[in-house]
Amino acid sequence: MKGVIFHKPNSKDLALEVESFLRSNGFDVEISERNLESYDFIVVVGGDGTVLRVLQSLHVCPPIFAINTGRIGLLTHCEPENYKEKLLKSLESFDVEEFMRLKCELDGEILALNEIAIICSIPAKLVEMKVYVDDVLIDVLRCDGMLISTPIGSTAYALSIGGPIVDPHLNSILIVPVAPFKLGWKPWVVSESRTVRIEFDRSVFVVADGQNPLKLNPGELTVRRSEYPARFFKLENRIEKIVNRLKEI
Repeated sequence: MKGVIFHKPNSKDLALEVESFLRSNGFDVEISERNLESYDFIVVVGGDGTVLRVLQSLHVCPPIFAINTGRIGLLTHCEPENYKEKLLKSLESFDVEEFMRLKCELDGEILALNEIAIICSIPAKLVEMKVYVDDVLIDVLRCDGMLISTPIGSTAYALSIGGPIVDPHLNSILIVPVAPFKLGWKPWVVSESRTVRIEFDRSVFVVADGQNPLKLNPGELTVRRSEYPARFFKLENRIEKIVNRLKEI
């Protein structure tokens, strides 16, 4: 069994420490940013953004253990000062949990763990969006944009625009407008099996998990559940951690 350590630039020293620690405990590991799918497990040294960057490069996802050197750390397992016992326990038990991801087809398949954001490309301008679920038109509204989110992404961008907090293990798709110019519009939560299609009358940026925005001309975008879930080493107190972190924000 071989593992890889992926770190953000300012966390190299800790990554080297983790590498030495795991090797001293009999694990075959190395620090790398390439061919991450070929390893049996991934240790991420960074924050939530680093975890999301790793996932952008993966379809088939080896289990991830993340050590938080960022700010919020909702996707991480521990802090730098207490990683050793938790990391060893995770690797020895190899107990893994999966979280759904979303996909859309844009110059190849784009995957997102948190959300796919469709945002008007012109600052301070509204875009008219038609929202379809399985080809049923559920609303037409003018807004700054639209988020298609996963449950685990409900505590990310979607939270900041008034979306609901959803149990990360409840497989579903959230549809949350960004600054809608319409009274009474509420977010939708639909089954994971649904297909969501958004039509837009202005050019937009499409952004998956805050990475690599792509500009689209007026048209439409279809989002559905990906067959490739994100896999993490199990965190027993995940709900408790979410609650505590949100209290700190």
